[in-house]
Amino acid sequence: MEWPVAPFQARYELYGVGLPLGEAFMALDYPEPNHYAMRFEVRPNRLVGLLTSNQVQEQASGEIHNGQVQSTQYAQQADTGGETRDIQLRFNQSTGQVEARNNAEQATLPLSPGVTDPLSLHLTVMWDLERDQLPEQYTLIDGTQIRTYQIRNEGEEVLKTALGELHTVRIRQAQSGGSRITTFWFATDLQYLPVRITRQKKGREDLRLEIRSIERTSTSP
Repeated sequence: MEWPVAPFQARYELYGVGLPLGEAFMALDYPEPNHYAMRFEVRPNRLVGLLTSNQVQEQASGEIHNGQVQSTQYAQQADTGGETRDIQLRFNQSTGQVEARNNAEQATLPLSPGVTDPLSLHLTVMWDLERDQLPEQYTLIDGTQIRTYQIRNEGEEVLKTALGELHTVRIRQAQSGGSRITTFWFATDLQYLPVRITRQKKGREDLRLEIRSIERTSTSP
């Protein structure tokens, strides 16, 4: 078996409205054949931590099946100062349902082919770019809601980063009628690892991640 994307541990600098807020960490591993595990954490710096917690932890796991990333479980714990989220998702491929919980709210949602969780989406997009199979939209579970995002390839761009100059593909993600736009820069020479992520609300950037370092193994197990 070949991995869709080689295991990695990536660290990012986190900025909010242009100000340094702390760091973020994203990791991909394969604990056993055809099974993946991902982690994402946001850690505020000391000064920001005194003012507000802004901590986020995400974990996702799933299977690689018939050339597709299939989520099985997802969890998110977030404390962003004014809002606390405890999200649990369980994907049951055999029954075609997702058991979703967001704090006290619970729902059973239909599981259509390709529906994923917010963290597994990164692996899905990286693999789709590697295979030149980027679709026009992705559907994921956000809390207890099913959301579909429109995807637009905005072309290639060379970025100056902490890793040096990187050739990237810029991808724009937005929900139809929504006010939030997320833009990703995926590095072509790093198996399309996201090396910059920005989020805009109503035309104003309020969040940015910039790659700081990456540790990676070989491209075959």
